[in-house]
Amino acid sequence: MKSIKNRILKICPKTGRIRGFNKKFILYKLLFPLFGLASLIWVLIRVIPKPSRAFYPCQTVAIPAATAFLSFFSSMFLSVATYKGALHFLRKHSIIIASLVFLIGAPISIFLYINSSDKAYAADTGTFTPSDKPNSPIGTASGIKPGRVAWSYDLSACTWDGSSKYWWSDAYNDQTKISAILDSVVCSVADKQTVKAAWDTLFRFHNGGAPYMKGEKIFVKLNLNNGGGSNSIDASPQSVYALLDQLVNKFGADQADIILADPARENQISAIKNYCSGVFPKVIYNTNLGGFTSNSLPYLQAPEKGLSAALINSKYLITMAILKRHCTPSATYGTDGVDYGNASVTMIFKSSWGLIGNGRGAKEMHQKLHDWDFSMNSYHILTDIYGSKHINGKTVLNIIDGLYSGDRWNSWPRKWNIAPFNGNYPSSFFASQDPVAIESVGLDFLRAEMPLFKNADRHLHEAALADNPPSGTVYQPDGTRIGSLGVHEHWNNSTDKKYSRNLGTGNGIELVYIPMHGSPVRHRL
Repeated sequence: MKSIKNRILKICPKTGRIRGFNKKFILYKLLFPLFGLASLIWVLIRVIPKPSRAFYPCQTVAIPAATAFLSFFSSMFLSVATYKGALHFLRKHSIIIASLVFLIGAPISIFLYINSSDKAYAADTGTFTPSDKPNSPIGTASGIKPGRVAWSYDLSACTWDGSSKYWWSDAYNDQTKISAILDSVVCSVADKQTVKAAWDTLFRFHNGGAPYMKGEKIFVKLNLNNGGGSNSIDASPQSVYALLDQLVNKFGADQADIILADPARENQISAIKNYCSGVFPKVIYNTNLGGFTSNSLPYLQAPEKGLSAALINSKYLITMAILKRHCTPSATYGTDGVDYGNASVTMIFKSSWGLIGNGRGAKEMHQKLHDWDFSMNSYHILTDIYGSKHINGKTVLNIIDGLYSGDRWNSWPRKWNIAPFNGNYPSSFFASQDPVAIESVGLDFLRAEMPLFKNADRHLHEAALADNPPSGTVYQPDGTRIGSLGVHEHWNNSTDKKYSRNLGTGNGIELVYIPMHGSPVRHRL
């Protein structure tokens, strides 16, 4: 049987932290005013003498309950006042005034009652400062060249004017240059001179020496969170075309084996399909994915436990994520009506969110992405998801599309000010076999350009040390404890952009820059 504590309170199953009141508890529903009043008194007694106590764990539970009580009390008081006021004027035959009292008072009462929720309070997301020192790698590097992250850019490749429809239009994106950038990073990761040899090496490395065989499905995970056809940043049609050109024309994969998909946004791929299907008509364009296979993540600590059936039925996974901040830091998160987002960044790990079921539990799960609301040494749901044998276990290559970047999940492209971009679009690609390493590099680039909310690399600490994480969690998405998912560290500074393998000081990340012929700016590591 559940303890009284577990009946009354919501307890995080991983960390044991109190997350709030359990509103399913029958006495909470019956005695809500008493819970709220007690919480209000507790907040007044503790926080007024010392405001810093507002951030104590007990107050993070009491404050929303107290706020909810105030809204509830106000709604009840206004309801009574409205009823008595309307009745008073009716008795004096002032029907018009009575009607006005009712029409004004009733909606306000209803609004206050609906919003008498313990979620209706502001959260301060804070801003990110790494908890670990520069060039202090943790975890185990993976890949043909362990810990290698290849990076290349060409500032003349992407030239959108900032207002026209659309940023992904042919006029603003040089396909030849974009393809060349992607070719360079894929070859660097595999340490080969040609794209054909690079992909053959990558598949053989993944298969323990065996080559890719036609008929084996290749699932390409894209980010289509905004519908794939607006000025909000989604997967770039030119980036996807460059990848298809590599796999089909240069390597020799069968078009029919390739599935371009974002299962949580099935059928939303118009710009990419319109751009690519003329040359690659047999590719599967985010349709007929078969839904989600229930309980394919049986040990996931979340309501949704289903993975995309198309992914489960594929042998390989290539993730093409986006170099984008997902959430804008805010001191008033949750109360000002702005959809800031939930996770800190949209890259490799957040991309895996689109591979799981999106039923009724999805909203509750989003709360677990709020890194500012958890300590650094706590369970992370993205680490749990990514560790699946169908995600990490099938991944051949991770790519971050940085042609254009944004400051929020639904933002338009924005130019970058840091060197070497200097007022241009990043026009970059990153590639790595190590998901933690490439996400660490992408996060360093993003935090150099714009603020992130606090604890933004919490998932990377858990992932790098997944076999013995700071939280003490036993990560076992498939029933067996997983090992390190890769290596994490932060660069020495945003000017030099050097990691421990670049400096020769450790077995962490190696950021390899490949200069493009004709690029206006060169950057040497």
